[in-house]
Amino acid sequence: MSRIVFDNERPVAEVDPGRADVACFVGLIRCNPGATISTAMQNWLTLHGWIGGPFARIFAPADGTAVPVLACVDVPLPIETYPTFTALFDAGGTTSSFGTDYVATAVRTFFAQGGKRCYVVRMDDPVVPKGATNLAAGVNIDDSSSRVVKLQKMLPSTVYGVDDQTGWHGVGHLAGLPEVSFLAMPDLPILAASDVSGAAGAAPNPATGPEQFTVCSNEDLTPETPVSYGPFAPRLLQSDYSGWMTGVWAVLQYLSTYGSSLREVQFVAAFPMPQDSDPAFAAETPVGAVTDIHAVVAQVMPENVMSPLLSEGISTAFLQLTYPWLRTTGSSVLLEGLEPPDGALTGILARNALTRGTFTSATKITPAEIYDVSPILPAQETTVPAMPLVWGSDANPSTVKPLIERFSLFGFTPAGMALLSDVTTYPGESYRPASIHRLVAVILRACRNLGQDVVFQQNGPTLWVRVQTFLRTLMTRLWQANALDGASAGDAFSVRCDRSTMTQNDLDNGRLVALVSFNAASTIELIHVTLALQTSGTSSQTIAQLAEAS
Repeated sequence: MSRIVFDNERPVAEVDPGRADVACFVGLIRCNPGATISTAMQNWLTLHGWIGGPFARIFAPADGTAVPVLACVDVPLPIETYPTFTALFDAGGTTSSFGTDYVATAVRTFFAQGGKRCYVVRMDDPVVPKGATNLAAGVNIDDSSSRVVKLQKMLPSTVYGVDDQTGWHGVGHLAGLPEVSFLAMPDLPILAASDVSGAAGAAPNPATGPEQFTVCSNEDLTPETPVSYGPFAPRLLQSDYSGWMTGVWAVLQYLSTYGSSLREVQFVAAFPMPQDSDPAFAAETPVGAVTDIHAVVAQVMPENVMSPLLSEGISTAFLQLTYPWLRTTGSSVLLEGLEPPDGALTGILARNALTRGTFTSATKITPAEIYDVSPILPAQETTVPAMPLVWGSDANPSTVKPLIERFSLFGFTPAGMALLSDVTTYPGESYRPASIHRLVAVILRACRNLGQDVVFQQNGPTLWVRVQTFLRTLMTRLWQANALDGASAGDAFSVRCDRSTMTQNDLDNGRLVALVSFNAASTIELIHVTLALQTSGTSSQTIAQLAEAS
C-alpha cells in the first residue's frame, strides 16, 4: 500500500422511495458570497439533468472550477446536515440580512428537531421589509407587487405537466422527488402581508489585531448583546388572508390533482398571525392577537365545505396548519425574534417517522430548542373538548371548534413545551388526524413502487395473486407495528384483487384494481384529570378521557 487518501466528501446517496421522513423547503434564501457546491452535489445535479442535457439550468464553468451556489436557482439541492446548508447559504444574522431569513431558520430547526434529510429549492433572496436600514447599494425594498412576483416564482407550473422536467419550477420540483413526504414554504406569511416593517440587524464589531494571551483581570466581562432585529414580524389583515389562501390553494391543487406521487406529500404551513389594530400593542399583549382569529379560520377553512373551489376554503387532508409562532434558540435573527412554526413541525414529523413510525401521533415527540410561543393562546383554545365534535356548523358561533381541533398547536404543558395536536384541516373525523393521512400515504407509496415493477406484466390471475400477496404482507406488517386496529390481522384489514374487483372495461384497458380496507389505530393523546375538594374535606377525582384519533 503506497498511500492512504482521506475523502471527507461522501457522495449524495439516492433515497429509498419508501422513506417517509424527507422534507422539501421552497423559498427565499441568501447565498454566501463566493460559496460553491461540492463535487458530490454537482455530480447529483448532473445525474438528474440540471447540469448538462436538455433540461440544464446550471452551466458549469468552462475552466472546470466549482459551480457557484449563486447559479443554483430553481433547482433542488439535497441537504443532509445543517453545516452543509450554512456552507452554501446565509443562516441569518449577518450585516446583509434583514430578519426575514425564514427558510434558513426553518432548515436549522428541521435538523435541530431530528430531521435527517431535506431538499432546498432557492427561488430568490429574502424579503427586504419596509423601513429597513443600512441598505446595500442596489438593494430595493420589497413592496407588495415585488412580493407577489416572488410568490409566483415559488408556485408550481402546470403548463407542461408533471412528467415534463421543463415545467418543474418551485413546488413543481416535487414531481421529480418521489421520496419527499413533507413540503414547507416558510415565506408565505411575509409574502402575503400588506405591510411589513423591520430594521436591518447589526452584528457585533469583530475584534481587530493579532490574537494574544490576556491575563485575567477585573475588567467587565459582560457578554456582548446578540444580534436582534426590530419590529415587527409579519401580521396579516383579514383581507390579506385571501392572498395567502390563494398561494396555499395553488399548492394544494397541484398536490391533489397532478401525479399520483404528489398525493403522498403533506403540505405543512405556518398559519399567519392576525394583525391587531396596533402591532406594538399586540406585541406587548399577545393574547389580544387571537381575538378575531376564529373569524379568519371560518374564512379560510370553513367546517362545512370540502370543495376544490378556492372561494370555498382550503379544508383538506393534504394541509397541516401549525400555530402559534415560536421563539427558539435560533429565532433571534428574525423580525421580532419570532419563527414560523412549520420548520419545527416538519422536523418533529420527520423524527417521529424515523423513531416511532409516521403513522403514529407526533405529539409524543418532545420538541427541542423551543422556549416560548406567540401569541399566547387562552386555555380554552388548547384544551380538547370532552364532548364529541359535530362538524358542518359554522353558522352557529357556540359550536366553533377550539384552535387545537383545527391547527397543530404548540404550547406549554407541565412537562414543558410540547406539540399539543397533530391534525390536518380536514373538516371531519376520518382524515382530520394527520397520522391517518400519513398512514394512507405509506400504503399508496408502497403500492406505487410495486406498480412500477409490474407495469409491463400481463394482467391476469398470476399478477393478481402477486399483488394480493404483496398487499397482505404490507398490511400485516403495519398491523404488527400497531398502525392498524384489530385483535387479529383479519379484523384489522382485508385485501382483495381478483375478477370481482375489476370490470370487463378495466380488463380490456389493462387496468388492475385492488380493494384494500383497513381500520386505522387511534390513541389517546390527552387524559385530563380534575381534582375537586368536597365540603367534607375529602377529595374526589373525575377523569375524562379526551380521545383524539391519531
